[in-house]
Amino acid sequence: MTEKAPSENTVLVGGMILTEPGRTGVVKHEKTLIAEDRLVEVNVSRLTEEVDARIVDCSHCLIMPGLINGHVHAAMSLLRGLADDLPFHRWLNEYIFPAESTHVGPEFVYLGTMISSMEMALNGITTFADGYFHMEHAARAAVDVGLRAVIAQGILDVPAPDAASPGSWKGRMHEFLESCPRDPLISPALFCHSTYLCSPETLRDAAALARELRTLLFCHVSETAPEVDDVAHRYGRRPVEHLDALNILGEGFVAVHAVHLSDREKEMLVEAGVGVVHCPESNMKLAAGACDASGLSRRGVAMGIGTDGPASNNNLDLFEEMRSASLMAKLVTRDPEALDARTVLRMATIDGARVLGMDDRIGSLEPGKFADVIVIDPDRPHLTPMYVPESHLVYAARGSDVRDVIVNGRMVVDHGRITTVDEEEFKARARTMASEIGRGVGLRECGE
Repeated sequence: MTEKAPSENTVLVGGMILTEPGRTGVVKHEKTLIAEDRLVEVNVSRLTEEVDARIVDCSHCLIMPGLINGHVHAAMSLLRGLADDLPFHRWLNEYIFPAESTHVGPEFVYLGTMISSMEMALNGITTFADGYFHMEHAARAAVDVGLRAVIAQGILDVPAPDAASPGSWKGRMHEFLESCPRDPLISPALFCHSTYLCSPETLRDAAALARELRTLLFCHVSETAPEVDDVAHRYGRRPVEHLDALNILGEGFVAVHAVHLSDREKEMLVEAGVGVVHCPESNMKLAAGACDASGLSRRGVAMGIGTDGPASNNNLDLFEEMRSASLMAKLVTRDPEALDARTVLRMATIDGARVLGMDDRIGSLEPGKFADVIVIDPDRPHLTPMYVPESHLVYAARGSDVRDVIVNGRMVVDHGRITTVDEEEFKARARTMASEIGRGVGLRECGE
């Protein structure tokens, strides 16, 4: 039960706590104090000085850092299930790109991101890194729901929904930066789609702008074997080698997917301090291949984990993604110790924060960090009994086991219910837009 007080303080009492996955274990919890947006005291004695605060009873529950979704195209929730069970390039070129060219605009992006943000919040994701178009509207949705987000404006050398002519991305980028909400939850960034849809000049210019702005540059890298072959044919180098030759690799560059890498390319990522986001379920669904996440992690690469977009996954459950990442690594390496539970938990929390350059602010529960906290209710048949909590979080838990979500000190989910927006209103609006999208490709939403 949650008791409300008029102050801006929140006190969590009772239960168990995991303060930094992979470094600390789950221990008995007494009291944690949140003042406004910060953690002030973490797991101190209940006998310490009382403060005027909202009390959140966490008895029989597990408190841990909020999860970090390192890569998503949130607005694509409105395209979820539109073209499943197809090869990657058919899925992308015959269905997704045409649907986007017809339907993607400010309202599509806002509404789709609202649906995804609600889903992520309910699943315990407190921070997400998003890359798409019309991204000021994605930022507005994240703020409305109350999630922390890295919002990256998409860049391509082909016509895009918000940049009709090739080469117009620079003007669009400046529009985005001017109109993106100035909110402590939002960090603007850049997203070059890939080395095959962005020219060397575009990649260089985007990297220069990212360095000037001191922000992140994301890029899909070596997601599929045909992509690697295409880039090698055009430029005489594999994608990571190509990016290195362009002087783009370095801190602040985030390589998404990184499935088809040579040993030399893996070393390049290590040497350059590049962050990598592993998206196992999307890679499996599109038959793209398996990232060597275990090997990259052992080499010292900062590894996060992402769901990818709802159109290629098709859900935004990072607990499920952790399980898939670990099982994929064990299958590929034939090593049951590959990508163990503690390593994957770090990828979804503090290491994911490291990839986003935010590990000094989020990713673990420490005094002075932002209060991004989730409370998990383990009183479920699939979580009973619980011998090793960290193992259960990866191999048995689900997003639906999340009871409470606090972001920046604000209660966003309270006992499984979104507190910040009207969930039913946005689901109804999404169904209305889906009817129009479905008619365009000869489909209709179930129940129409």
